[in-house]
Amino acid sequence: MSTSTTTTPTTTTERSGFWASVRDDLRERREARAIRAQMFRELEGYQSRGDILDLLAAADRHEGPEAELMRGVLQSKLADVNRSSRRAS
Repeated sequence: MSTSTTTTPTTTTERSGFWASVRDDLRERREARAIRAQMFRELEGYQSRGDILDLLAAADRHEGPEAELMRGVLQSKLADVNRSSRRAS
């Protein structure tokens, strides 16, 4: 017994909708990277473990996407500081 699958050709509208979705996704990712890079630049001066922990404590008292972004950037900076201190030991 053979089974046959019928496929319907993709319409131009479906293809253009797909590509529009891909472009939108890429644009959103680019914007998110730019915002994260800006946050890294703004927090560049905070390089000691104590400074970063103080800022993390302050960020933890707030909610929202900007506070979450700040926590993520600070966690990355803290991880870098911890790696650097382990290499120096």
